[in-house]
Order: sequence, then C-alpha cells, then structure tokens
Amino acid sequence: MFKKNSKHMARNNEVESPAINIIRKGTEITGDVSCSGDIRIDGRLKGTLSSEGKVVVGQSGIIDGEITCKNADISGTIKAKLVVKELLQLKATATFY
Repeated sequence: MFKKNSKHMARNNEVESPAINIIRKGTEITGDVSCSGDIRIDGRLKGTLSSEGKVVVGQSGIIDGEITCKNADISGTIKAKLVVKELLQLKATATFY
C-alpha cells in the first residue's frame, strides 16, 4: 500500500494538444463564437468570431459579421470585418465583401 504523498502515486501524463473546432456544412450558428484554439468553418456563422489561433473557412463556409484571429485561411465567403494579427491567406475560391 502506498502512502498518500508517496512518489509512487499515478501521474496524469495527458499531453495538451491544440484544440481544433469544426462547424460542418449544414450547420448554421447565429451569435458570438470565441475559442482559444483553431477553428474551421464549413457551415454558416452569423455573428462575431474570435480565435486566438487560426480560422479556416472552407469553400462551403460563410461568415457574416466580424472576425478577429491570429491567422486566417479563406476559401469560402466572408461578409465581415476581418482583423488578422499575423497571416491572411485568400484562396482562388474566396469571396470577400
């Protein structure tokens, strides 16, 4: 039997991996979305999106509102005020209003 403060106690060896949030095609969200990791939008978001990571908007993705993020990779439709702190990539399929 181990003592409560023994060095033989089990350790939590969980490795924290970056979170990737996905809003799939066919999903519609109205409101504000905030995340600390990366997010991919293949559905529709009407509102404010704030991410400390990368925002990816797929070809079927539509964002109508305001986006603030570290990096962005846009292939879909953006009808928003866009604030990118580091790198913005606009693909050939991107539509930006």
